[in-house]
Amino acid sequence: MGTKQIAVPHIGDFTDVAIIEVYIKEGDLIDVEDPLIALESAKAVTDIPSPFKGKITKVFIKEGDLVSEGSLLADIEVDQETLAEVKTEELPSPPIAEAKKEEPKQAEIELPKEEIQQPVIYSGDIFHATPSVRKYSRELEVDLAQVTPSGPNGRILREDVQNFIKKALKQPLQSQTEFELEDFSKYGEIERQDLSRIQKLSATHLQRSWQLIPLVTQFDEADVTELETFRKSIKEELAKEGLRISILPFIVKAVVNALKAYPSINSSFDGASGQLILKYYYNIGIAVDTEEGLVVPVIKDADKLSIKELAQIMAELGEKARNKKLKSTDIEGASFSISSLGGIGGTHFTPLVNPPQVAILGVSKIGKKPLYLDGSFVARDILPFSLSYDHRAVDGALAVRFTTYLATLLSDIKRTLL
Repeated sequence: MGTKQIAVPHIGDFTDVAIIEVYIKEGDLIDVEDPLIALESAKAVTDIPSPFKGKITKVFIKEGDLVSEGSLLADIEVDQETLAEVKTEELPSPPIAEAKKEEPKQAEIELPKEEIQQPVIYSGDIFHATPSVRKYSRELEVDLAQVTPSGPNGRILREDVQNFIKKALKQPLQSQTEFELEDFSKYGEIERQDLSRIQKLSATHLQRSWQLIPLVTQFDEADVTELETFRKSIKEELAKEGLRISILPFIVKAVVNALKAYPSINSSFDGASGQLILKYYYNIGIAVDTEEGLVVPVIKDADKLSIKELAQIMAELGEKARNKKLKSTDIEGASFSISSLGGIGGTHFTPLVNPPQVAILGVSKIGKKPLYLDGSFVARDILPFSLSYDHRAVDGALAVRFTTYLATLLSDIKRTLL
């Protein structure tokens, strides 16, 4: 027998992820792929499976700990055959990181940072710099202890100070304090309610999106009368197969066609180089309403799927999202997102772009409207929708062309299904 260490595998670009459940304890006999722990990050709950079969001899983590890729989870005793196979096959693994213990809730409350009022402290004996560079840094109020040296023998150069300032200027502006709230209880009864973990994660991400992205929203409408007629005609037929068909799979199909026609909408903006990264894959994120907040699972390679396949995958991802069964791979890699509130109501809204994507489609509720056709007014099914976009990557003219083309596709079912 021999002992192996089990660490957190690759979990995407996430760090300091909270453990919400530990399935193992010392002495447990487990098999390959048996779940060890459950992680909750970026709006998804992910089970981490065991890479080995054997007996758990030591557990290094507990519920509430924060872990990243490489964090040590447990020791497991395996047989010699398994141990030999592992030694033959495994590549060098990342350094084992110690799991961070989540601080008590009291520690989460931080006092406002008075960064501007604080004096700049210079620790002259812990870095190497010439007198001219020291004088230059004092003029710019740069703490040389925070500057990365690039000169010989660890010496800080004038260029290092300049690079430090450039990097600092690229950082997003952060408000030093939250709004100061008064005591509302003096006006009447109040209650404080905690946000769910998903809502807290979303709040941080959305605030960053709002601060960094110059957001513009283009509103439009599509006459989906023919599309709705077709959808309702196949509704009962698909229901016999256990499949519930909404208008959303058709919208995804139309969106993919529109993205192919206007590839700049299916891109990411590289602020460092000022370039667009065009993506010729079509992974569509679909916002799902759950008890703990909105979750955005991703339909991979949506361009290769039929309407029925899209409906089936949406149903499966929606069920996984509501039951907290999404894996990190289920929420990664979206090139464009759709947020549909049509099932609830509303006319138009402005969804926030989910970086590094440059655009997001907001879909509202279909309603009857009179349109003037062939000399008379007739009632038509009208779908309101909106495109929010990063104005650095997409200009208004391109956005209008995209929404106009998308409305054309949705209005003509034959074009949508091509």
